[in-house]
Amino acid sequence: MANLFESIKRRLLLRRSKKVKVERVFTPIKKAGRLAVLYRADDEQSEHLLKKVNAFCEQNHLKMVSFGYFDDKEIRTHQVPHSNADFFCNKHLDWLKLPHKSEFLRFTSEKFDYLLNLYSSTCLPLLGVSSIAEAKSRIGPYNPDYAFCFDLMLNTSNNDIMHFTDEVLIYLKNFGNGQV
Repeated sequence: MANLFESIKRRLLLRRSKKVKVERVFTPIKKAGRLAVLYRADDEQSEHLLKKVNAFCEQNHLKMVSFGYFDDKEIRTHQVPHSNADFFCNKHLDWLKLPHKSEFLRFTSEKFDYLLNLYSSTCLPLLGVSSIAEAKSRIGPYNPDYAFCFDLMLNTSNNDIMHFTDEVLIYLKNFGNGQV
């Protein structure tokens, strides 16, 4: 029964992603200006993860915007959205825990050069945001069932999110500057 619901949700995400018409282009780091991060805000490593990506962005002169997901009914009171960071929770999703573009206009309509999906396990709300985002290049973990959510998937032998983040940043730095 769980596989049936998973299949229905995947088909709904695929249908919504097909409605988004945007040119997907891989921009070299030297020419890129904006990077967005989708992550699990309730993960204990999320603060360290954002610091690592922020340091990368400062080093490469990129503006970073982050979008964190809490698997809760309400956003915790100490998490205050601001211009470069935003949060969402289950109250922003439909009954299947899937996002609608109208709820996430700020994040899905902005033109980012890169959209990094930095979470270790399948998270349908974050996959849903990635599938409807208008970013030029969407990068995430290897998941063939949700290949339509990404333009590039990286397969790592380690399931650790910090290790995956390191590999994504190394890839962006090397491939993004034509060194690979």
